This record gives sequence, C-alpha cells and structure tokens, in this order.
Amino acid sequence: MMKLGESINPEDLFDPVLCACRRRWRRRQPLLLLSLQTGEIAYFEKEVLSWQEQLSETHLADMQSLTDELRELLLQHEVEEEAAVILLPAAEALYSEQLMLPALQRRELQAALMWELQQSVPKAETSYSYSFEANIVGEADEQQYQVTYTALPDTYQAELEQLCSSLLLKLQGIWLGKVTLDAAATAWFAGKPLPPVYRQQQKNLQSVAAAFDRWLPKVSCAVFALALLAYGSALGGCYLAQHNLQKVEQKLKQYEVWEQRIQESEAMERSCQHLEKLLAAAPKASKEANGELERICRQMLPGCWLTALEYCGTKKPLLLQGRAVDALALESLVEQLQKCGYYSRVELLQSEQQGNTIAYKLKLELKEGKK
Repeated sequence: MMKLGESINPEDLFDPVLCACRRRWRRRQPLLLLSLQTGEIAYFEKEVLSWQEQLSETHLADMQSLTDELRELLLQHEVEEEAAVILLPAAEALYSEQLMLPALQRRELQAALMWELQQSVPKAETSYSYSFEANIVGEADEQQYQVTYTALPDTYQAELEQLCSSLLLKLQGIWLGKVTLDAAATAWFAGKPLPPVYRQQQKNLQSVAAAFDRWLPKVSCAVFALALLAYGSALGGCYLAQHNLQKVEQKLKQYEVWEQRIQESEAMERSCQHLEKLLAAAPKASKEANGELERICRQMLPGCWLTALEYCGTKKPLLLQGRAVDALALESLVEQLQKCGYYSRVELLQSEQQGNTIAYKLKLELKEGKK
C-alpha cells in the first residue's frame, strides 16, 4: 500500500498495463527458442511446447551447417514463416564480466560500465551491444551494486540476423546473459520485457585514421574554396580602396587653392587682431596723435604729402613736415588748414626747394575745445 507523501513512478503505473498487452499478443504468436550455447531448440504454439530438439556440436561450430540443419527441422515440423524467434548466443562469442560498484544513479552506473567495457572488450571490436544486470548487496549503510554485464559484437550480431533472415524467421531479440530456455519462455509469455540492450562504439586509432582519410579531401577542397573566396574579397577590397583614394586625391587638388586662400585670410585676420590688441594697449597720447594725423590727412590736397608729425599734447602746437610739388600747392594747403576750423593759427615756419619738390615745415595751434 502506498503511504501518504510517497512519490509515484509513472513506469510503475503503466508497467502492468504494458505487460498485459504484451502477454495477450505473445500468446497468439508462435515462438522459436534457440540456444547456441547448449544447442537446444524449442518451438511453442499458443504458449504450449510443440516440439523440442537437440543440435550437435558440429552444427553449432559452423554457421552454414547450422543454417542447413535448422532449415530441415523447420520444414520437418512445418514451422510458420515469420515466426518469432529469440536467440541465446554462445558464451564464447560474448564478453561477460562481473564486478562490484558503489551505489550510483542509473546514468552514472551506465557511464561507469561504458568505461569498464572499453577496458575489457578487445580493440578489434569497433562497435557492440551490451546489457547489464545490477543487484544491490550489503547492509543499508554499505550498499553496493553487483553488476554483471555482457557485450555482443556487431559482427556476431550481424551473423545471427542473417541466420534468421535466411530461415524466414522474425528475430524478436537476442537474450544477453545467462538464462535457460524454460526461463526465457516463461518470461516471454508472461509479458515481461527483454533485457535492455545499449549501443557502444570503440574509439581507436584505425577508425580515426580512416575517418581522417575519408574527410581529408573534402576538408581540403573546402579550405581551398575559402582561401580563393578570401583572396577575391581582399583583391576587390584593394581595388575599391584604390579607386576611393584616387577620388580623394582629386578632391584634395581641387581644394588646395581654396585652402591656401583660407590660410591667407586666417593670417590676415590674426594680424588685424594683433593690431587691435596693440591699439587697445597703446597710451592715450598715441591715440590722440593718431586722431590728429587722421584729421590732417583729410585736409591734404593733391600735390602735397606729409613726411613727419610731432605731437606733444593737446595744449602744444603740432609740427608738420612734408613736401609739395610747387609753391601754389603749398599755399593751397595752408589755406585749407586755416579754413577747416580746427586750428587757431597756421604758420609756415620753413619752405625750401629740394630738387623738383619744396620741403616745408608747418606749425599748427589747436583751438580750445577742439580735440
């Protein structure tokens, strides 16, 4: 009886149902049991033993002789075609061993068995099927698994399948492990499943070398194709880069003149900014002298020009030095300065003919309030 809080395994619920279905189907099917270890052969119809024979060791030693002898027996007893058959292989064709392992989960137990099989099965057997039976032994705190495993090489399994195919029998399974014909028949008609069989493949240098030889041409072709693709991509990329570089060079040549003009403009702007800074930092007297010079330049007439200006402040007269082309131009300049209204007195201090021009010197007195 299940206790409160105890977990339920779904397999425990469906196993009786599956067992009943298998039992019902198997009872209607004829069954041939063949032990290649003892040479016993038994045939059941509707769960009842119909006949039983014993094969000689000479027949068991040769597969062709065994096939011929079984064919005669099947014809003699009029066995139906596609009858179910279960084979119990010979012990010398199997690899079996018993060992003790600690209590493990089933997945961990199977992984440990795979390693043990690789150590015990000869390297010549590249692939095989195996089955195992694990029983718990020992006390509750020191429980261990007593594991018995049996391995069947694929080469021997292929021979057994060919035997059933040639006799027109339907192979239902190969029973790995120690079992008698009676026990196998009882388990079969009771609906119990056959012992589970697992697949395993050995890894050896020969198989690796064969796989390497098989895949080497394909891999080489793939690598060569990838290399060509990479070379083509690199070549196309270089061509595009060179084309873009030529376009950039052409644009740079077009903008060289504009760049030079921009540089000249920037240099001129820097010079103007420098002059503005110097003018802002100049003393007040220099600024006043610049203003007077600008005022006098506005009054200058054609044929006259200045060569020097002496400015000693707003309360002192200005002294001008310059040249004129003739005396008439000099007189016109003096009159213009007198009429401008900025100066209270304009006096010609000196005039002297020097070559083709007249050198002059003027004294200008500023009116009060005119600055």
